[in-house]
Amino acid sequence: MVIAVTGATGTVGLRLVSRLVGRGCRVRAVVRPGGRRPAGELVEVVEADLERPESLREALHGVSDLFLLTPLHPDQGAVHRGLVDVAKRAGVQHVVRMSALGADPASPVSVHRQHGEGDQAVLESGLRYTLLRSNTFMQNVAQWAPTIRARDAIVLPVGDARVSMIDAGDIAEVAAAVLTEGGTDDQVLELTGPRAISYPALAALVSTVVGRRITHVDISPADAAAVMLGNGMPDWAVAARIGLYSTLRAGTAERVSTAVLDWTGRPPRDFAEVVPELAHALSG
Repeated sequence: MVIAVTGATGTVGLRLVSRLVGRGCRVRAVVRPGGRRPAGELVEVVEADLERPESLREALHGVSDLFLLTPLHPDQGAVHRGLVDVAKRAGVQHVVRMSALGADPASPVSVHRQHGEGDQAVLESGLRYTLLRSNTFMQNVAQWAPTIRARDAIVLPVGDARVSMIDAGDIAEVAAAVLTEGGTDDQVLELTGPRAISYPALAALVSTVVGRRITHVDISPADAAAVMLGNGMPDWAVAARIGLYSTLRAGTAERVSTAVLDWTGRPPRDFAEVVPELAHALSG
C-alpha cells in the first residue's frame, strides 16, 4: 500500500508525512519541481506541477490512497477537477481531500466556492472519498509577524469575530487515521479547535510569547485591501482574503466540532498550547 501526499512540504503535508511514516506507511511525497524534499526511508519524493494535472499521473501509479491538497489558485476548482480525473485514471481508490469549513459551490465567497467545486469534483468521481473541511490553521498566525514586529498589533478587518482555529498537527493526525484505519468512506469531517477565540484574546496570547503587549486593531475591508494590493498581492487573492474576512465577521467560523477527538482519541490542542511553538517566527 502506497499513500500519496500532495502539498507534502506544506503546513499540513509535512506533518502528515511524518505521522504516516511513524505508522510504518510507504509515502509518495509529491512536491513542486525544485522544491523542498521531505526525508525518510519510507518516503519516495516525486515532482509534479499540480497546475498541470497530467504531470501527476506517473506519480500516482500504484497508489491506493491520495491526500489531495493544493495551494490557493485563481481557478482552484478547475485544477481540482483535473487532478481528480487523473487520480481516477491512475487507479487511485480513495481520495482524502483537504477542503475548508464553509465549502459550497454556490458560495459568493471565492475561497468557499472553489473549495466547494473541488469537493463536488470528488463527489462526482465515483471514487471513495473523505472530505476534511477544516477551519483556519493556528500556524497561519505566523503570517502576521511583520505587522506584530512593526506595530505591536494584529491588524485585520474581522471586527468582533471569534474563530475555532485548529492546530495543523491535529489535522495531520486525523488525516493519518483516515488514510490508514478506514471507516470514513464517503464522509465529510469538519475539523476545528476546541473553542472559538476572539482576535483580542489571540493577541493577548501572542503577547505572552513575544514579551510585549500586542493588540488587535480592526480596520475596514477597503483599507485592508489597499494594504494587500500595495504589498503586491494579486487582485484575485486580495478579493479571496476580503471575502474570507467577511465570513469571519458573520460568525460562520465560530462553530466547534468533535471530529479531532472522535478520530484521534484526544481533544484538539488549544491555541495557548500552540503559540509557544510560534514564538521564534512571531518575534523574528
